[in-house]
Amino acid sequence: MRSDHPSPPSPLDSDTASARAAVAPRRRSPGLVLASTSLGTLLVILLTSGLNIASPAIRSTFDAGDTAIGWVLSGYTLAFAMLSLTGGALTDRFGARRVFLVGLGVFSAFSLVAATAPTVALVVVGTFGEGMGAALVLPSALALIQFVYQDVPGRVAWAIGIWAGANALGAALGPVLCGALVSVSSWRAMFVVVALLAVVFALIGRPVLPLLRGGHARLDLPGLLVMVVLLGVVAFLAHDWRALPTAVLAAGVLIAAAAVWLFGRVERRSPAPMLPLSQLRDVSFSANAVVTVVGTAAFFGTLYIVSMGFQDELGMAPFTAGLALLPLAGGNIVSALLAGRIIGRFGVRGAMILGSVLVASVLGVIPLLFDHYGALVVPLALLGAGWGLLVPTTSTAGLARAQPGKEGVASGVTAGGRELGAALAAAILLPLGVRAGVWSAAGVGVVSLLVVVLGVRVHARSASAEAR
Repeated sequence: MRSDHPSPPSPLDSDTASARAAVAPRRRSPGLVLASTSLGTLLVILLTSGLNIASPAIRSTFDAGDTAIGWVLSGYTLAFAMLSLTGGALTDRFGARRVFLVGLGVFSAFSLVAATAPTVALVVVGTFGEGMGAALVLPSALALIQFVYQDVPGRVAWAIGIWAGANALGAALGPVLCGALVSVSSWRAMFVVVALLAVVFALIGRPVLPLLRGGHARLDLPGLLVMVVLLGVVAFLAHDWRALPTAVLAAGVLIAAAAVWLFGRVERRSPAPMLPLSQLRDVSFSANAVVTVVGTAAFFGTLYIVSMGFQDELGMAPFTAGLALLPLAGGNIVSALLAGRIIGRFGVRGAMILGSVLVASVLGVIPLLFDHYGALVVPLALLGAGWGLLVPTTSTAGLARAQPGKEGVASGVTAGGRELGAALAAAILLPLGVRAGVWSAAGVGVVSLLVVVLGVRVHARSASAEAR
């Protein structure tokens, strides 16, 4: 259903482009910027999928329980989810280039903390810190891409498709690279390698990324704090709800509700709100954010379940399990790279519907075929293709609905939504096992499809421009 209120201006408006150019003392080649930001994105997404492959080896080293190992993975995704909106706000305030490079530095430093950790608790500290760095990298990367391509007609959707392909490649390489390092050396080597790659990618990006000074408005610290508390409580409840006493669970729900109320009050009174309430009242923007969370939960829940199932039920080694996911990665990469053409033919919303249909329908089939890997090859490729469409379309739709000067926050909403969805999937779907877990993910995928059909609209002018 179409929203009755006026659509907010697109970030691609010429006035916005002029304003952004006025605070940018230099531009670099768009292709080099796209390559640099894609490398950083690839790295932080690589760990999202790779940590799951390394978890059994970390458990064996420390003789850790399931709860502790769950936090190794969830620590990364929770920090990523909690702080992505903060990363977007920092991007708008201090400039995307600075935030991107600092994010890679934080990611590298905490990777070394995890690599040298003498206890599983310090591994969790390391992965949480890596998530903090990743939360700076993703929204700033998307803001940099939007900036350098905003004056190139019809190329933003294409560039976001390439960037989404880097997301896909990272998700594909994670199980393979991390599985290889764990099998050949150890899980500590995995963290050392990603730390070194973060340094290399920062050195590559430093001379080619444009200097964006950011805005002059004060940082909305109260809004940031309340949002971090809200997302943290929600993620914590999702992760440990089975083990929590009823009283603690009820208290957590009340705290989350109070944080929602307080956030609205803080943003309404702030002279420079981090996330204006008028942005949240944009039905299409909010619906797109919901699709980002729910669609990600369906996909990553299945990725986590299947990768663990390959090892636990089919007896594959970590490296072999990573290789077994290559059909999913292949479909993901091809679809993401073709996303610009598909959007041009069907529009952003049409491509989003196509991706949602692929995800939901394939998930209903996978549990029936899981005992025979050969029968899973085509379904995994189709699942990857569906996800390869959802990443660029939700990113494009979020930017298209962003208010001027809030592109970083809009990117943070999208990035944070994905990681929150991944964290919720790890906490809720993964413990259900292969069949119940994937069928539950299929139900989540259907919900995502319904939200797309009923709620998502893209501003007509920006959508047509992107299609061309």
